[in-house]
Amino acid sequence: MKQFHDDKKIIAHIFIPCVMIAVLLLLSVHTAIADYNFDGFPKTDELEEVEQGSVKGGVYIDGGHGVGLSPYTQSFNVPKGEITWARLYVGVWGGKKENTGSVAVTFNDKELETLELEGEADTNSNVYCSSHGVYWIYYGVTDNTTSGPIDAVVTTSGEIDGRVYGVVLVVVYEESDGEEVEYWINDGNVNLHGEGWSGEYATNDEAVAEFDGTVDVDKFAAARLTVVYLTGTPGLNDYLYFNDEKLCDGDNCDDIANSKQSFDIKTFDVIDYIEKEANKATFELGDEDYVHPVLAVLSLHTEEEGDSDLTVSNVAVPILYTGSTNTISATIENIGDDPAYGFQAALYVDSKVVSTASISSLAVDRNKTVDFTWKPDCEGEHMLWVYADHNDKKAELCETNNNNTPLTVNVIDFTPPEIEIDQPEDGEIVDTDVITVSGTIEDTSKNITVLVNGASVILSGKKWSAPVSLSYGYNKIIVNAVDGANNSATEFVLVRSLVHPSGESSIPSEESKGIIDTAMTVAKAPFDKIGRLFFGLGVLIIFVSIAAVYWWRKRLK
Repeated sequence: MKQFHDDKKIIAHIFIPCVMIAVLLLLSVHTAIADYNFDGFPKTDELEEVEQGSVKGGVYIDGGHGVGLSPYTQSFNVPKGEITWARLYVGVWGGKKENTGSVAVTFNDKELETLELEGEADTNSNVYCSSHGVYWIYYGVTDNTTSGPIDAVVTTSGEIDGRVYGVVLVVVYEESDGEEVEYWINDGNVNLHGEGWSGEYATNDEAVAEFDGTVDVDKFAAARLTVVYLTGTPGLNDYLYFNDEKLCDGDNCDDIANSKQSFDIKTFDVIDYIEKEANKATFELGDEDYVHPVLAVLSLHTEEEGDSDLTVSNVAVPILYTGSTNTISATIENIGDDPAYGFQAALYVDSKVVSTASISSLAVDRNKTVDFTWKPDCEGEHMLWVYADHNDKKAELCETNNNNTPLTVNVIDFTPPEIEIDQPEDGEIVDTDVITVSGTIEDTSKNITVLVNGASVILSGKKWSAPVSLSYGYNKIIVNAVDGANNSATEFVLVRSLVHPSGESSIPSEESKGIIDTAMTVAKAPFDKIGRLFFGLGVLIIFVSIAAVYWWRKRLK
């Protein structure tokens, strides 16, 4: 029998570790096949090369237009020529890495494969998923791409958030009389991020796109780098370098992923920075919370950029309000002989640039609508116009038709003043019958009236102050402000004065800003002591009783 039990122990010692090893193996296999990594996929710090070569023709890259609801439509206009390679990219927001759903795409009137998106458990070979469910999906569409206008329609469903960041098309095409172009196409989904609000993640703050091979630098007259980002935030700095040279989007060198639509596609002229070998682009996080570089395309051209001609064909202006972010839309058109690549349009108000918009490419006889934002700081009439290629980067057939006729617009002030009472604090107790009330006022109008308890006060810039007489007890101090557009605001505080009509003051205890009723405290004190005494006697009696019972039962035995 003993031998039997010993054998069972031996079997148990062998069986349990084997089961644990098997479970660990299964878990490791599951992790290995999932096409997901929080820091980035397929690489956490690199966009991988997926296509490289040379062609007598060109490389077409276009897309947009920023985050939007499903179904999401994006239009393209592919140049004439024979298509040798084409890939369609779709960015989708999952909401959480655990969420699941599906994405269906129709491209050039053909339904592509519907994909099941599984977040952190995704196994689709053409799905890159990272972070909290940011998807970058690609489709090989070489056989389905044709020259001319093409639409892509994206439809999402399921538990995922389902909004689409943007859709991008990259096409390599041949032309019988085209220039020679050498190109590199790198993609992936790198999640550049800080520690996060909870501090649970280590930072991932840099990624590269390497363009391997040697380059005959004397052969090429033009070089363009096109990059695509998801989830960028305007106002939070991030940086882009090419061969250690910082790149600038017009005058903007420190916030490349700056679209309010969480999607950026931008083209840069890098001909002055091309090296004979080991060319690379470097993406730096800066102080962004999250930003995802997902595409980098380098193309070298034997001919300089041709003759485009950029005009502003339409400007749509809504009702404009002070204190609010207003969106002005403009349509930029290319009426020249050749495409235009990598330029900026700008919104001018009263001869000052207030907003810019980047355009990666614009084909001949095509137009693109871009959005500008403006937050006016004062009401009244202003002169507004939009200027295409405002920093004059493009050589155009005509340089005098880049802007629309200036518009006279009227800005309305519906924003009430913002009152801040600095002193006294609400609920404060004072031992005086006169107090100075002070604070600040914020408003878009310069014509502001401030009243404290109905009496007008003098403003010094944004600051105001006034003496106020107090009565014994609680006093309500009311501050009113009215601006030039008759918008008004009111704030108040309660202050308690301890000064009696006789002029004597009753000083509160040091307990708090409230007054402690000392009479009640003294009255309750004897009862508190007696209660504590009875409680102690009760505990003592219980212990003595237990000891007596124990001693008595022991004597009985």
